[in-house]
Amino acid sequence: MSRLHLNPQRCAALLLALTSAFNAPLIAQSYFLNGTAQEAGTDCYQLTTTQGNQNGAVWSADFIDLSQPFDLNLTMNFGDLDIGGADGMVFVLQDVGTSALGQTGGGLGFNGFDPSFGIEFDTWQNGQYGDLVQDHIGFISDGSVDHAPPSGLGGPVTANIDGANIEDGEDHPVRITWDPNAQIIAVYFDCEMRLFNEIDLIGDVFSGQELVYWGFTGSTGGSYNNQSVCLSPTILATGPETMVCPGGSVELNVVGAPGTDYAWEPSTFLSDSVGANVWCTPDTSITYFVTYDGFCENDIQDSIVVEVAELVASAEASPGLTLNCLIPSIGLYGGSNFSDGIDYQWISANGGNIPSNLGPNATVDAPGNYWLVVTSDDEVCTDTLEVEIIGDFRTYESTVTASSNQLNCLYDSVLLTLETAPESLLEWIVPSNASFNWIDEPFELWTETSGVWQIVTTHPESGCETSVSLEIGSDFTPPEVHAGFADTLTCSVPTSTVSGVEVSPQGYTPILEWSWTEGALNSFAPWSTEEPQVLLPGTYYLNVTFEENGCTGLDSLVVVQDPEATIDASSAQFPNVISPNKDGKNERLTLYLAENPDFPLLSIVDQYELLIFNRWGEAIFSSFGAPVEWDGRINNKPVTEGTYYYRVRYVIICGEEQRGERIGSFEIFR
Repeated sequence: MSRLHLNPQRCAALLLALTSAFNAPLIAQSYFLNGTAQEAGTDCYQLTTTQGNQNGAVWSADFIDLSQPFDLNLTMNFGDLDIGGADGMVFVLQDVGTSALGQTGGGLGFNGFDPSFGIEFDTWQNGQYGDLVQDHIGFISDGSVDHAPPSGLGGPVTANIDGANIEDGEDHPVRITWDPNAQIIAVYFDCEMRLFNEIDLIGDVFSGQELVYWGFTGSTGGSYNNQSVCLSPTILATGPETMVCPGGSVELNVVGAPGTDYAWEPSTFLSDSVGANVWCTPDTSITYFVTYDGFCENDIQDSIVVEVAELVASAEASPGLTLNCLIPSIGLYGGSNFSDGIDYQWISANGGNIPSNLGPNATVDAPGNYWLVVTSDDEVCTDTLEVEIIGDFRTYESTVTASSNQLNCLYDSVLLTLETAPESLLEWIVPSNASFNWIDEPFELWTETSGVWQIVTTHPESGCETSVSLEIGSDFTPPEVHAGFADTLTCSVPTSTVSGVEVSPQGYTPILEWSWTEGALNSFAPWSTEEPQVLLPGTYYLNVTFEENGCTGLDSLVVVQDPEATIDASSAQFPNVISPNKDGKNERLTLYLAENPDFPLLSIVDQYELLIFNRWGEAIFSSFGAPVEWDGRINNKPVTEGTYYYRVRYVIICGEEQRGERIGSFEIFR
């Protein structure tokens, strides 16, 4: 006995129409066409034409469930070119998708699908694949048309039981059955069983996958034919029982031979007692029996139970009703007491559909109230179920402090202190190769290691983490010190300025401190730190400390005095002419060395007496003590041009004492 097949998918689209008329049209199943495939009438599809190198595929929009049995009835037409006709068609199960397209020619449009299962209807002999000379049928897999194992799973056998040509332009009835319990796949051609085999389609071919795509492929190569397939509108109708809401309707349909008579008993609540597709509008549960001519005119009787019941929604949440940091999402699994003909919709608190809604199931990642709305396809009955998802995202706040944020010459270790809730779960993430000593584990430690110290605090119930980190820097950069240089002290240069003091690197604030040996005590006149004045020979030390890190650097400077240095002042004299006219030349009467006019002789004169006389012998200017240069003025008034006389006495103590006296005359011009 075969089973009565119901099509719950089509019931939803037709129920509203049947409230006013029972003869509503059937809605054909949806298919995707690829390559050269094209529609050729209601539920008929031409895969190839009489042209070479064509490749067509037609795929159902609905999955086929291999965990359930199926009984497919269809017709196939292989064209009317026998000798030069090619190549054939394949019934295919695959997981590539509805846009899949295989290879042309001898590949039959099947080559390239892996994993896959196919029933090959081959009209051309390819000896390399183990083909028969006659048109033949075989079980093949994983995108290969080779009949040899491991891809070959059965056959080949002749398509017609007598080995006759099937490229005769006729429609050939084909039946394909699958029994998942016995794992038997079978194919009938021209009303004759041609091939069956025990194959674990789910386990061996599809690695546990139950829902797969299904359809047909066909191709041509150098030879060709018109090749087409016609599918029944109810080809995947299944189910020995169905449910309907009070006042609702359901379509009952039978997959039988075209033009067959059907007899339904009882005829109560039915729109038609002799049709293949009838509408049932019961007010109580009832069992129907139907008798009809099935595949190839076999007499078939079957039954179906139509149960009238209120629609009741149900739902489960996994792994629970509480979201937290360990459970970021929860699966909502809806259901009802109806096995089919039901629309499921999950709605969030704001009235919007959940984006991840997948039929009866949904995934949520936010707390709140969610509603499962279940509605019969005819919209006669509905039910709503509320599910509340709770959120637990509690955390513990933590703070970490350090006695210093930097390891340096002032602080070679730091104390890290953590403050947090005592019941929190703690994890210290320390720098690589860190060394430390616990003072109060896990809240306080000493360390000499720089880097990022991170503490992750986890709430023991919510699993939510907070992270706080503190970066301990490290700076032991010492100053690079150059104490500079100073000229040798001589009687002509009794003091020297230290210059060229350099401290690096840049970016620090240097604190400079000079010190010196005992022989040079008190040898610094008032001076700047960078350019001090040195009065005595000796060794001077420059100690530099960087204010930022406390690191120090030291360098020394040796200042010497030339004991042999002296100045011969025997050529000291005055000029014989001065011209104080502010032109910058011979402006003043000054003592200089005839042998070395550029030497500043007055700078080494210790005692100095100067008298200036006019031509009548009157003293008009005098200076005793510090050496001076006379500019030809008396009481800030210029004297007249003419001849003047001088007398100068001086004492020089530099190396050895030198005394001198000069008497002479000079001219003033302006």
